[in-house]
Amino acid sequence: MPRTPEQHEAMRAATRERVRSAAVRLFARQGFAAVNMRRIAEEAGISTGSIYRHFTTKEELFEDLVTEAATGMGEVVALFRGPGDPVESLRAFTEEFLSDLAGTGDFVEFFQLMHQAFTQGNSPEGGAPAVAALVSRNSELLGATVELVERGQSHGALRPGPADELASCYFALLDGLVTMRSALGERCVLPSTSTVMGLLLKEGNDG
Repeated sequence: MPRTPEQHEAMRAATRERVRSAAVRLFARQGFAAVNMRRIAEEAGISTGSIYRHFTTKEELFEDLVTEAATGMGEVVALFRGPGDPVESLRAFTEEFLSDLAGTGDFVEFFQLMHQAFTQGNSPEGGAPAVAALVSRNSELLGATVELVERGQSHGALRPGPADELASCYFALLDGLVTMRSALGERCVLPSTSTVMGLLLKEGNDG
């Protein structure tokens, strides 16, 4: 019995996602320059010919991944600049981050790959437009976090101090957790959301 158009599209989408996941793992572990499309196809469990039905070059594939990361950052920026309570916005993001970090997917590799993209985008020769957009969005996210901390401080919910320093420490903590998770795997003891939030909450305020 022939497949329906819906079934065909679902299979195509599933294969495309396998290709993207394979690329994330290989790019993160071996570096962009050391990986070719044939190796990505092998990792994804498909033929070399099939991979070109989804991405014509590894550069296109890389930019697709970078664009996804930039979109995700944009959603966090919108959350942080939205009308919601500053503490609850931070808590929601922190909880989602830690949940993804504790999961069995490619979050750690994807995060490491984006760090590679930041390095590429900040290099003297720059990088692809998608990478430049990611670097810009990352700066926007840091700025939105500083603004959010300042709002939380004005409400008396977040600890006093330079908002930019608190924001930097917050993201440094998250970055460090990714490094630990990468090195230790499931042996890594991840903190709870409340523990991470303790970095920013005003003493005696449980949010």
